Formats: sequence, C-alpha cells, structure tokens
Amino acid sequence: MTCFDALADETFRPKKDNDWLQQGARLRRTVRHDKDLTTQRTTFLRQQAISNANPMGQGEATIYRCHSPALLPTGLNTAARSMEQALAGFPRYSARLLLTFSLLTPLLTKDDDPFYLFENPARKDHLLGLPYLSAASLKGLSADAYQRAFSDNTTPWAELGENDPDRTRAFRQADPYAKRLFGIADDGVMIENESNPSEKGRLHFSPVWFNNLQLLVMNPGNPETAMGTLPIQFEAVAPDQTGVLEVIYFNPQGVKDSDEATARADLARWLAAVATWWPVLGLGAKRLAGYGAIQIVKAELQAVDWSGVTDHTASEAASNADIPEYVREFQDEAGALLPESELDSRLAPAGEAGEQLKALSADKAQLQARKLELQQNRQQAGADKELKQIKKGIEKLNKQLEVLRKPLQQELQALKARYQNARKWLEAHQAVETPVAADTPAASTLAERSETGPDSWQNLAYWIAGEQP
Repeated sequence: MTCFDALADETFRPKKDNDWLQQGARLRRTVRHDKDLTTQRTTFLRQQAISNANPMGQGEATIYRCHSPALLPTGLNTAARSMEQALAGFPRYSARLLLTFSLLTPLLTKDDDPFYLFENPARKDHLLGLPYLSAASLKGLSADAYQRAFSDNTTPWAELGENDPDRTRAFRQADPYAKRLFGIADDGVMIENESNPSEKGRLHFSPVWFNNLQLLVMNPGNPETAMGTLPIQFEAVAPDQTGVLEVIYFNPQGVKDSDEATARADLARWLAAVATWWPVLGLGAKRLAGYGAIQIVKAELQAVDWSGVTDHTASEAASNADIPEYVREFQDEAGALLPESELDSRLAPAGEAGEQLKALSADKAQLQARKLELQQNRQQAGADKELKQIKKGIEKLNKQLEVLRKPLQQELQALKARYQNARKWLEAHQAVETPVAADTPAASTLAERSETGPDSWQNLAYWIAGEQP
C-alpha cells in the first residue's frame, strides 16, 4: 500500500508494528498544521529511527531492511542478467560493464513522494518500496567525473558559457569522446554553425538497487554561536551495502567511429574517470559533505567480438577433453556437428536387403510415372482398367517396402535421439560450433574479463586501453 492509500483509508492499520514506512504514513494522515507535523516527526524519530538512545535522545540511526533486490524482475534489476541475456542482438564491439562498489557512508537521493512524513525521502520504487540510485543520476555523476578528469584538454570551464547547459554543450562539442559517450540534447533550440545539434550518447545506464534505509537528522549550526538552528530530517540509503552498476556501451553500425579501437578508447576514458573521481567525491546528494562515499570492489567487462578478451566458456570447453562417445559419433574431422540431413544416408541398407529395396523403389517409381501419364490421357482405350491395376501394384509395393523399412525406421529414431543428445551436450559445453548455412551471418562471440580489489576499475580501464597499470 502506498502512502497516499494509507492516508485515504480510514480503516488502514499497518500489518506489522516494525514496518516503519507504514508507521510513517499512519502518522502523516493525522497532521493538520506545521506544528503537528514537527511533533509527529520528533516522535517518529525517537521511536523508530534511533537505536541505543542516551538520556538526551541521541544515538545511532536504526537500519531498516526493505524487500530483497533478489525479488526484482530482471526487467528492473538488469545487472542480474546473464551476459547472453544482456548482450543478445547487440552489434559488434558493444560492451557491458558491471561495476561493484560498497557504500561507506549514507547515500542521499531525492524522491518526489508528496505525502511523506519527511521532506527528504530517499528515492524508492513506488510499487516495491526498494531504494535505488536512478540511471539519470548516475549518468550525470559520471559526466561530472569525466569533465573533471579531462578538462585540461579544453577551454577552461568558466569560459565555456554563462550557465551549465551551455558549458556542457560546449565541452562535449570540443571533446569527441564525451560527445559519443553522453550525447548532446538540443532541447529544440537550433544552434548556429552546428549541422547536427542533437546526438544520442552510446552509454546506457541502469539503476543501482539497495536494500536498507535509515533516517538521519542534520542540524545546521550558527557559525557565531555554534548552536543548531532548525533540524532537518533525511531518509538515506544505509551504508555497508553493495551496489552493482550496469553500463552498456552501444556501438552503432555503419557510422563513423564505430570500430573496435574507438569503442575501447571511449570506454577506457569513461571508466578511468569514474574510477578516479567517484571514490573521492562519492555518489548522490551532499557528497562534498561526506555522504555517499564508496569503496570499489570489482569490475567486470563483457564484450561482443572484442579481441584479446578471454572467452571463459570456450576455454572451459576446450579443457574438457572427455567428449562422450555418442557425441563423437556425430562430429566431423574439425569437431563440428554433422548436419541432421545426413542421418538418413547412414542407415542405407547394404547387401541383398539393399538391392531389394532399390529394386522395389525403382518399380514403384515406374508405376507412379505411368499412373501420372494415364491420368493426363484418360481417353486412351483401357486407361481406367490399367490405372486400377497400377494402384494395386503400388499398394503391394508399399507393403513390401514397409516390411523392409520398419527396422530401419526404428533404428533411425534411435539414431536421431542420440543425435539430439549430442547436440545438447555440444551446446551446453560449446566445445564446437554447429554447422550453419553459407549465407547465414556469423554468430557474435561474447567474452568477459574481470578485476577485483580497490584498483579493479582503474586496472580494467588500463587494460581496455591496451596499457599496463
């Protein structure tokens, strides 16, 4: 139930006494004046938000657990998708980064819920109640880190325009890497001397989901008296949590700068920028005050047709030399799976049975040809009588062929069953590739590389750029 529903329903009662979100909604519905709101907030903070309080009502912030992010569908928690799911259908040289970090201090985000007990709620999914850092915020934070990292090669920031949109536009026009990564939005305004004022960036971000929340109180002090003025309540994403950021680099085909070298250079510069500045500045709001500090944990790269990236799946299959005999039965000299159309030829009978089958098949073909000729010339004398005799002859031959083919059909079914098992084994282990038609486009190769530790993002950026850390 949303906070709005809780306010509207006179009979609403929280299902659990420790459900702090519903408790807050319940308190909010009784407020009629600002004074009442302050009282309710103070009461709620003392009862729900502070643990191990001292006689003055001060203590540590209580950690509240929301629903598990594991319950999110992959359409929302896209970082949980497999490499094959995430990059299926992406063009060559596209890539996916999974950047894992841990929160060291509370993370402040801003929600737009108008019926909340506090003015500064954390951003949460309105249906699931899970806190998250939005994709738009992550793009803005990464663009800021990039501008800080590579501002030396452009005009000084103060000279790029009078306001932030003008400065951002001028910066990206001057830096081709930034323009490709983040794009440029024209907002419907045509700029002189720009033939293509709007361009979509190649980086695509997904939200980072968390699980725990806490309530904090800030009390800005008077610099002269060192006394607090007016306490401000914040709902924050609690520290000591791990977040995974998914970033996809979509490499368009058939356009300028769509080669592998460009894709690697773009992604390496972006990753080096966030690896340098995010641990220093943090994420979210009020990060310069110490909120949203992070520690880097891991970096994973998944790429389409990149050279020099380890294909772990293929390497595991190559190391598995114990290919079952029923699989080897259907492999050619190169280890590829034989076409299914060749199975019939494997069961062609030999010897006397084979000669008899060929003779009966030839007799049947002659009768069918004569039958077709008579059907086209029914006016010939005795045509109907001959057609009846041909029909009886074909029926007799079919019975004889059925007797000869019955054991072959049973053997063929067993052969096809072994063939399908061999196909499944090869697909699961990917030891070899199944043959495809000559005009079928070659399948893309998905491969991955990972680094761990506080320097993992930076080390991976160096590797992408072809350098050593």
